[in-house]
Amino acid sequence: MQVNRFYLNRIIFDQDRILELPYDISRQLINVLRCQVNDQVVIFDGSGFEYKVKIINVRDKICRVKLIEKNFVDNENKFKVTIFISLIKQNRFEYALQKCTELGVFAFVPFYSSRSVYQLDKNTSFIGENKISRWKSIIKEASEQCGRSSVPELFDPIPFETACKKATDSCSIILWENEEKIKLKSFLRNSKDLLKENDFNINIIVGPEGGFSPDEIKSANSIGIKSVSLGDLILRSETAAISAISNVFYELN
Repeated sequence: MQVNRFYLNRIIFDQDRILELPYDISRQLINVLRCQVNDQVVIFDGSGFEYKVKIINVRDKICRVKLIEKNFVDNENKFKVTIFISLIKQNRFEYALQKCTELGVFAFVPFYSSRSVYQLDKNTSFIGENKISRWKSIIKEASEQCGRSSVPELFDPIPFETACKKATDSCSIILWENEEKIKLKSFLRNSKDLLKENDFNINIIVGPEGGFSPDEIKSANSIGIKSVSLGDLILRSETAAISAISNVFYELN
């Protein structure tokens, strides 16, 4: 039977191994999942540790739980994939966050380029705290649902040029529908030594609905980011991200 899982960034039990859960988790346990005293759940802190706990009472709409057992779970991928994803339409962007988290992405770096739906002020990454908070919640809930032992980091949105510079810290590729020479599959099979040199870290840059401009591709290539193709079909941005990640883990894991 699947046990419900919840992420807490800070888990500290008292001397009696008792912990008060936050209001939002307590509310979900009581009102949504209809949990009762003696029901068990799992909480995790993103460091690899999972804590199986039992609800012992509910006071003032707050659940108090007692630790049953603590385990270290290492189910993360050896390859750390960071997705640099353009700010596409909200529902598609959020779908990409959810599915890429389920597939095992290490981190997300949103960016805006010349053809992005969102055109932010070039001097600021501000996009609204409510939206950022919603995105983090989607990532957290996807991590809880799929059984991950960590939660991917979400960075603030940045311009395309800044994203490319940030991506040069590891082996990096940019998905481009007009790339005719290099397919993602062949790149991965021929770059295992390069990935090993980069501690098995890889950055994947995914463009907006209108794709990248030739100048943007040229700019990325000039600093060592390889442009690769996913095939002959034109994919939506969120589909391209999911397809690329699936290919990476299939070829390298």
